[in-house]
Parts: sequence; structure tokens; C-alpha cells
Amino acid sequence: MLRMAVGHAKCLDADCAARGAAASCREQLGGGKPAGLLLFAGVGYDHKAILAAIEDAFPGVPLAGATSAGEMSAAGGVSDDSVLLVAFAGEGITCATGLMRDFAAPGSDVRAAAVAALTQARENLPGDVKLCLAFPDGGRGGVQDFGQALAAAVGPDGLVLGGVAGRHLSDRRPVRQFHDREILLHAAPFLLLSGEIPLRFRLARGWRPVGGLARVTGVSGAVVSRIGEGSALGFYRHYLGPHAEPAVELPLAVACEKHEDFILRAPAFFSEGDGSIQFPAGVPEGAMVQLAEANRPEMLEDIRKTAKALAADANGRLTPAGVLLFSCSTRKDILGTRADDEVSRMVAALPPGTPVAGFYCHGELSAAAPDLPLHLQNGSLVALVLGGEPPLATLPQPDAPPCPAGETETLEREIRSLSRALSRANDSRQRLEAQKDRSQALMRVINQEINEARLEIQRKNELLRQALALAEEVQRNLLPQAAPGLAGFDIAGTSLYSDETGGDYFDFIHEPNEDKNRFGVIIGDVTGHGIAAALLMTTARAFLRMRSFQPGSLASVMDDVNRLLCADLADTGRFMTLFYLAIDTEKKRLHWVRAGHDPIILFDAETGLAKDIPDKGGPPLGIVTEARYAENSAEGMKPGQVALLATDGLWESRNAAGEMFGKDRVRALLGKHHGESAQRIVEAVLGGLREYLGDVQPEDDVTLVAIKVLEDSSK
Repeated sequence: MLRMAVGHAKCLDADCAARGAAASCREQLGGGKPAGLLLFAGVGYDHKAILAAIEDAFPGVPLAGATSAGEMSAAGGVSDDSVLLVAFAGEGITCATGLMRDFAAPGSDVRAAAVAALTQARENLPGDVKLCLAFPDGGRGGVQDFGQALAAAVGPDGLVLGGVAGRHLSDRRPVRQFHDREILLHAAPFLLLSGEIPLRFRLARGWRPVGGLARVTGVSGAVVSRIGEGSALGFYRHYLGPHAEPAVELPLAVACEKHEDFILRAPAFFSEGDGSIQFPAGVPEGAMVQLAEANRPEMLEDIRKTAKALAADANGRLTPAGVLLFSCSTRKDILGTRADDEVSRMVAALPPGTPVAGFYCHGELSAAAPDLPLHLQNGSLVALVLGGEPPLATLPQPDAPPCPAGETETLEREIRSLSRALSRANDSRQRLEAQKDRSQALMRVINQEINEARLEIQRKNELLRQALALAEEVQRNLLPQAAPGLAGFDIAGTSLYSDETGGDYFDFIHEPNEDKNRFGVIIGDVTGHGIAAALLMTTARAFLRMRSFQPGSLASVMDDVNRLLCADLADTGRFMTLFYLAIDTEKKRLHWVRAGHDPIILFDAETGLAKDIPDKGGPPLGIVTEARYAENSAEGMKPGQVALLATDGLWESRNAAGEMFGKDRVRALLGKHHGESAQRIVEAVLGGLREYLGDVQPEDDVTLVAIKVLEDSSK
């Protein structure tokens, strides 16, 4: 089983720090020899002396690592000047190192070189690769291709993680990479681990996109020249001010639509001449981007959630042998005095005594989640739990490592340490002040854009309101504007729409199908309501009117209109119910065709009953192309009788309790007001509906037509 040991020494003397870190690792391993080592140290150390001390302590043990922008551990917290050594050991655990020299040189094939380096390293590994920890240089780009090539070559049973070699922003010395006992420039070392090692990892961010989305329209390699219609630099300065410089504290959030996520890309160099910006991690052309910002409370909360989730992942599945952390150096600047929380919250979530160690880097190699592809991340914290057994000894605190230096030399080191700390504090203060200015400028522009967007929304809403008002006016004008004045009958109708426009419809047709003794009454209901339903209703009205003034029976009219609507509504899921009534004005006989609509309700004054007239109905219009409709008829209506046609929005309306108005209430109102005019009957039914609903607005359109037979005035 795997054992992980951590040595963290803060002495400024390279040899002293390295020997102290090695001694801590040896103690935790019970004096045993490790199978592999990771090394992280600041660029200001004498790296040759560090590696020599490690070779003395652990001769020939494979080692990989890099310079860092800070080191962290459970025992030592976060440090800017320290040597951090991580040792792996255990029965069945083997390690080997691999290396790409002259990493990402111009014209080189990074992917092919990565596969070749991995293949060569595997020759020294007896088993399959379970874990690959990589620490490439990021100055020339190519890191994502490198990581993805390693991940593909390792296969689905292995895991590739790592961090890009780093340094403090104020330190201009080049970053270095460590491979075995070599100190390298522009290289990509990695450590392979083989054996039974259960693994769980999580990614923490705490960033959020801000400002408007724009598309990247010009890219050459790692250089973005254009975003939207302007330069990349212009995109930043739109938010930050005319003379602002892109900063790592405000990276781009590159949208990943497939996974509904985003990847951060930090800017590096920029050109005042052409307005281009270099993003070492690369930004694909055509990507949608926004600026991204982070604040300390949100970042700390995301760390807490990540630690809790990682502990839950490990609970019952593995015993933590240790935790590795790879964190973006920008996070340390944002967290400031709370940077230790990245370590302490992990420690608090895991079993006591679990070793935790890591470094601050300039980019993190990891997938956003275990089931997603590996990417080069920026601004994130990668946390990896390695399963195994705890160390044999507790990691000692590094506050006072054994050091052979004399009093004078020790004092000089303390002065150098304090001088470095003061210089970095001043640099940090200046960056914080600059970031504050950028954030204020960003908020001013975003607030202005929000206000402009609000005004634009108001303007478009007003245009929409005017358009809907016009559509409502047009639709209202398509409905009958007055009673038809038909001799022997009193007819009235109305439509109430739940939106400005609707899908309900009624119409009066004089002399339908060239029959001078007939009068047509049509009522229909299109599925849904609003603009879409209104357009379909208008189309159906045109078809019906066109066909109604041609020869043929009511049934043939319905057949023809149905075929036309089926052609228009194919695969839309929409349809229309319709009731087409033709009144024989001489015999007062009723003829009708019903297509999926509710039957006609007839009130008989002699019996005092209101009931549906049974008939042969057919399917709604627009569904079955070959449907054939049957014409129904009934004996002549008698004086005092009232026929009511309505859409289901009338009886299916619900009150606050969810109870429907129902047909029984409609029949009761019809019986109560049958002696009044057709218009008053319509108003009474609608009044009863409003009273029943109270403050609840109808969810569907409501249309009804009342047809009352008058007494013969000649008698």
C-alpha cells in the first residue's frame, strides 16, 4: 500500500532546507527508502545544493518537480521561501520519471514528443501507470497538448494531473524544472506511479463570469488578436479603462457549451500596436468569452465545498495516504492572509494526521471533473487524495529546523527573509490597489451596460406591446362587430383572450354554400393561446370563409378545410376544434358538423332543461388528413329556445381552489337568464364566470355565442 511523506523546511540555506525536508520524509517512512520524490522550491534557492542534499539522503530515487510561486503543507502552512519534498513509498509501489527536453520548441510536435517520453519512461516501470504527475514549463505554450497526449497514452485506468512551473510575479528569474538530479529550462518532467493506489480528485474555482459575452474572431497560436468586432486589448479596455493592462486577476472565462461550464484563460503579454494579447493556455477561435472575477468569500466557500466533497468521495472507499494540491498562484494573491485556508480546510475535512502538500503554479493540468477531458486550467485548485496507509510518524513542524549556521549567518538569513517578505508585501499591495481600480472600473462599465440593457429591454417591450396591441386590434376586427340582425333570431357572441391575442374564434356567414335560406354560425378553438394560436386562427378563418362561399355541403366544407390545415400543421402538434352550425332560417332547423368541439347546449323553455344535443362528431382539424366529417341535423327550434355554443375555456376555468367552473353552472345560468336578450345571456354567463373566479385570471381564451329563437311577430 502507498505511504506518502512530506518534508517542508523554511530555512533560506538550500542545503540546510533540503536536509531538513529529507530528514522529515525519512522519519515518516520509518527510515525506509522512498520509491519516488516530488520537489518544489522557490526560484531564488541554490537548486544544485538542494538536489545534492537529496541525493545524499536518497541516492538514485526518481525525482520530478519544478520551481514554484509558493509551497504549502499541513505542517508548514503556506510559505514563499521554503523547500517542499514529497516522498512515495510502500509495498508494490514503483516510480519512474520521464522528461521532454526543449519543451514546445517552435515547430515541434508536442503530442508526439509526449508519447515518446512516456513510452521511454515506462521501460523503467514494471506495472501499468496509475498516476502521472507532470510539471512542464509554460512559457512556450503547448501544455494542454502535452497533458492530453499523456492522458491518452496512459489510458482510462490511469490519471494525469500536475502544475506548470511557477515563480513569484515580482521575481524575474526564469522558472526551472527538476528531473532526477538535473536542473532544466524549457522542459517537461513527470513522475509515474504504479501499484494499487486508489485515487479521488476534485477541482475548486470560486470565479464567476462578468460582463457581456463576445466571440473570439482572431487567433494565431496562443495570441488572440480580435474579440468581437475589435481588438482583444480593446475588449479588456472597454471594461477596465482606456489605458488599463490585462491582468491575471481578470482572466477570460471561455464558455464550454457542451458541458455547460467554462475554462479560465489568464492573459500574459499584450501589444499596444495591434491590440493582441497572448494567452499561454490558448483560446480557440470562435469561442464565446467573458471576463471573470473572483472574490475571497466566494473562493473560500468553494474551497470548503471542495474539501467536503473530496472527503465524502474518499469516505468508505479508501484510507487517505496523503493529499496533493496544485493551486494557481493568482489564488494566493486573492486569498491574501487567508491563503492557508486552502490547506487547513482540506486538513479539517480529512482524517487527522493525513499529509497534505502542494505548490502554487502558473496553470493546472486537470479535468474539471472525473468524467470530463483533461485541460490546462487557470485560477483553480486541484486536490488529489491518494489512497493507502498513513505515515509512520507525524510530520514535524518546520518552524525551527536544525541548522548548523552560526548566529551571524542565521541573523543575515533572517534579514534576507524579512527583506524578501517586505518586497513581496509591497508588490502585493500594489497589485491589490491596481486590482481594486480595475474592479471599480469593471463595475462602472457593467452597471452602465445593465442600465443600457434595461432601457433597451423597455424599448423593445414597448415595441412589442404596440405590436401586440395592433395584433389584438386586427384580430378583433376579424370577429363579428355587431349582431347579424337575422329575422326570427336574436344572436350575440364574444371572445375574451387570456393574452393580447388568442386562438378562439367565432364568425357569422350569410348564405353559406350559396344557400339563401341558411345562416352560418362558426365557433373554433386553436390549441394554446397568444400570437401562435392567433396566427393559426386567422389562417383557419380564411380557409373557412373561402370554402363557405363555394357550393357543397357542410361536411365537404369541413373535409376540405381539414386537408388544408393538415398540410400547414404537419408535425407541429397543433390542431383546432370547430363547430360549424347552419340555421335554416325558414324552418328554423339546425344543421351542423362538429370537429372535436364540445356539443351545442340547448335550453328548452317548455321543459326548463338545458342539455347537450347528441350527434356524430369527428376529430379536431389538422390531425387526420383523410378524416371524413358527418353532417348532423335537428328539428326546428321553437320560440323561447336558446342554443349556446362555447369553447372549453368557459367551463374548464378554475378558481383559486383549483375547481372548474363546469357545464352545470353554465346550464344553470342559461336557465336563469333565458328570458333575456341574447346579448344579456352572454353577459350573464361571463358575469357568473368572473364571480366564480374572483381575482384569478382565466388561463385559456373564452368564447361563446348565444342563439335565441324569437316569437313570431306576425301572430
